[in-house]
Amino acid sequence: MQSNVDLAILDSKGELLQFFDGFRPTHRQRGESLAAYTAFEVRLASSLLQVKRPAAMPKLELPDLPKGTGIRVMVRLMDDRMVAYQAPVVEVVPLTKEDWKKLAYPQKERRLEARDLKKWLCQVYPSGVMERTNPQTKKVYQIASTEGTLILTPAGGDGAQHYAILRGKVRLTDEGADGFSYDGKLEIVLTYGADQAKALSLRGTFEGIYPRTDRRKNRTRELALQAIFESRPM
Repeated sequence: MQSNVDLAILDSKGELLQFFDGFRPTHRQRGESLAAYTAFEVRLASSLLQVKRPAAMPKLELPDLPKGTGIRVMVRLMDDRMVAYQAPVVEVVPLTKEDWKKLAYPQKERRLEARDLKKWLCQVYPSGVMERTNPQTKKVYQIASTEGTLILTPAGGDGAQHYAILRGKVRLTDEGADGFSYDGKLEIVLTYGADQAKALSLRGTFEGIYPRTDRRKNRTRELALQAIFESRPM
């Protein structure tokens, strides 16, 4: 039985070397995992490409910001049916001085709007080919708005540094015409110098629920959507 997903491997000139069913065909041996099947097909393509096996395993390096400062965002969707979504997607977002001014140290409790932090909050969505796409362009819908009132509160200090906590509920709405949205709780810890208003570092989490519609069974599953934020470079 053939699925509706194929994987294609091209050479450096864009010529097709090999293609194979994205899901393990029924004629393959029983007990073979999807990962093992895919690895076998990729190794076969590597032999066609005459790719040499590396002398050592490459070092894993996360995306980073070589210049300036910004925020690294790691997002995962806890879908037990599509385990690949549980592996974090990592993005980095450069920020300007004006962006950081919005997070300046609060002398007393201060309100912020989630729309003012959209530049990095908009990365909190499950990135994948099975998500919501524009039916005409086939491009994945981006986040159009981030809404919600957040509270930035002083949180004491230790002499050398002082801290603030940003908390609140954020609703994210994508570009689709049907107003699709989901929300979650944002909690951020910011660190400042002892006599400085400018934030030195930022770390925090987003814990939300992402509704995925199962069209075959005409029901919606509520999946945990998690994100971690950290300022870069630290």
